[in-house]
Amino acid sequence: MITNLQAIVLAAGKSTRFNTGKTKLVEKICGQAMILYATRLLEGLKIPTTAVVGYQKDSIEQTITQQHNNSISFAYQEEQLGTGHAILCSQATWKEDNILIMNGDTPLVTEDVITHLWEKHLETGAMISFVTAHNSDRRAETYGRVIEEDDHIEILQADEFEGELHDHCFVNAGIYIVKKTFLDAHTGDLKQRHTNDEFYITDLVRIASKQNSTVSTTRAPFDVIRGINTLEDLWAAEQIKRAEMIRHWMKHGVRFFTAQNVHIDLNVTIGNGTFIGAGVHLLGTTTIGSNCRIEAFTIIEDAIVQDNAQIHSHSIVKNSAVEEWAEVGPYAHVQKNSTIKHHACIGNFVEVARSIVGSHTKAKHLTYLGDATIGEHTNIGAGTITCNYDGKNKHKTVIGNNSFIGTNNSLVAPITIGNNAFTAAGSTITKDVPSDALAIARSHQTNKDGYAHKIHAQSEQDEDKNKNNPSKGKFSFFGAIKTENDTPNLE
Repeated sequence: MITNLQAIVLAAGKSTRFNTGKTKLVEKICGQAMILYATRLLEGLKIPTTAVVGYQKDSIEQTITQQHNNSISFAYQEEQLGTGHAILCSQATWKEDNILIMNGDTPLVTEDVITHLWEKHLETGAMISFVTAHNSDRRAETYGRVIEEDDHIEILQADEFEGELHDHCFVNAGIYIVKKTFLDAHTGDLKQRHTNDEFYITDLVRIASKQNSTVSTTRAPFDVIRGINTLEDLWAAEQIKRAEMIRHWMKHGVRFFTAQNVHIDLNVTIGNGTFIGAGVHLLGTTTIGSNCRIEAFTIIEDAIVQDNAQIHSHSIVKNSAVEEWAEVGPYAHVQKNSTIKHHACIGNFVEVARSIVGSHTKAKHLTYLGDATIGEHTNIGAGTITCNYDGKNKHKTVIGNNSFIGTNNSLVAPITIGNNAFTAAGSTITKDVPSDALAIARSHQTNKDGYAHKIHAQSEQDEDKNKNNPSKGKFSFFGAIKTENDTPNLE
């Protein structure tokens, strides 16, 4: 257990290299705001934390508070004058004997990095300890370089370093533990850089080393400590985090058809024996059960899919539940707190919103079910819609058990259809249908014997007229246009 240590998270920068006009710290990585990776890490280690905010502080404070309530305090850096100045702005919050300082834009840092640094700091009795990572790649030239020569150690900013990367191949991770007494004594000694008028916390390492105070370092993999300064950095970090999560679920028995193009968020859980198809997006707090099949290009967000359910390709399930052995899709849309009960089937181009579809019930083709409660073993015919909206309010449709709704029905809500009821195809149902009844609500059909030849004859006459007078339209029973003066003579 870590005691006598508190944390300062630096979260005040302007994110200028993102070029979005917004703070990078609320950008999401695998469904979670960047800043929350640091704050949740520290919460897990039970380290009291203060976040230093400045640029777009309201957005960052709101994000943190929504996650942590009031367990994290804030300090304000009104003018962004570098990391050293940010630490000075938090001085009133220093309570413990040791202060952990880390950047808010390092979302891949693990508990091991912090605990190892803490143990080394205590073991050596260091005045200041910090994390380094090996990287001699020119693409890492924006990181400060750790220079160790003649028992002296310092961190040079990227614009100060003029040596060979292979000779000085360790970069600064931006994670420090400093004795409070040292911070109190020397934070005021930091000097502004003439290039940008900023104060850098890295200068504390130089001060401690020149005083022959103990400075300790620990090492971590570069991918773990990488910072996010550009949208390219954000993309790279998300790829690393997503790959880490997919490997985790593979170890727990989840089959990914093409893992490289699946998007999965941090708080998603998946049961063993489940198949995840190409291009699937599993977002938010989604839970997928065991032995499910989630087919290609499906999006599931903040939803529950229970054991043995199947979501066929190109479907969307959002804020809803699909129970065991149910089927959804392809090209279906289940949303807005709907529930698809066990063994139910929602098929091609069916939308379900704010509705409950009972067990073993089927709606297989081209249907809209809004604000509906449907019982068990009921069949919803193709082309059926619940007319739930009157232009001002939404109304409920209730359909009982073992009922049969005919093809191309319009069910005008509010309406109740009882158990074992039937409605005829092509009906517009405006009144309640009792149990065991058949409802027919359509115009009567009229057949005129021998009428087809009159239609063909009239069509030929219209064609002849149009040859002589192209400006006129023609009449047809099959969807053509007639002009105002063209009246068919068919009686």
